[in-house]
Amino acid sequence: MTKQRLNLFSILLITIVVIACAPLLLWFRSSPPLALQVFDNAVYNLEISYQITALALAVLVIGIVYGMTGRRGLAYLNLKRLDGTIRPEPWIGIKPKVTETWKNLGLNFAVVITLVTAVVIYFQVVHGGSVSLELYPGVILILVFALMNAFTEEIIFRFSFVAVVSKYGFSPYVAQGLAAATFGTVHYFGNPGGIPGVLMAAFIGWFLAKSMLETKGFFWALAIHFLQDVIIFSALFMK
Repeated sequence: MTKQRLNLFSILLITIVVIACAPLLLWFRSSPPLALQVFDNAVYNLEISYQITALALAVLVIGIVYGMTGRRGLAYLNLKRLDGTIRPEPWIGIKPKVTETWKNLGLNFAVVITLVTAVVIYFQVVHGGSVSLELYPGVILILVFALMNAFTEEIIFRFSFVAVVSKYGFSPYVAQGLAAATFGTVHYFGNPGGIPGVLMAAFIGWFLAKSMLETKGFFWALAIHFLQDVIIFSALFMK
């Protein structure tokens, strides 16, 4: 097999892996193979069962990526790399100043994306209802589940593409495009859902893959996704 064919095969393989994971996550969400009974609340039990099962799938993906890329791929899991040079994206308004780096862009987008998520979730889930939130263990579980979910989805839908694309010398836009397409599609059935959910998730997939590629680390992708999921789980756990 020529080098070019090997490289293309690697991209095809990781794409198949991610596409296969998407329906598995949807299945785990509705009928998790691991059925834990830890809490009195059925919603909490279903969620912890899903999150642990999905986390196991994410670990499997890390193993597959390691087999394809070695330590070079795992380097993208570094949480200490907050900074990096921003590649301009004028079409979306990313036109960094000379002194602006990912420390600035990451923080700015963390705020913007979290606020937009809050607005969308309010109108899709909360609006018009009478709601309350259980402080204990509700708030603690929101934080735990948000972190687990963010990690799992970043591994499967971002890290996988970023690590393989970087290893085999493809354009970063290949990783960003694949991340946007897969993450956007699966969110048609998620929260936020429907067409607004697809468009929002596709942009998030694209942007967070960009953050990994340009910082060569996991921090901003995990942090921004975590903040989003705190909003989402807060809405879902409201009664």
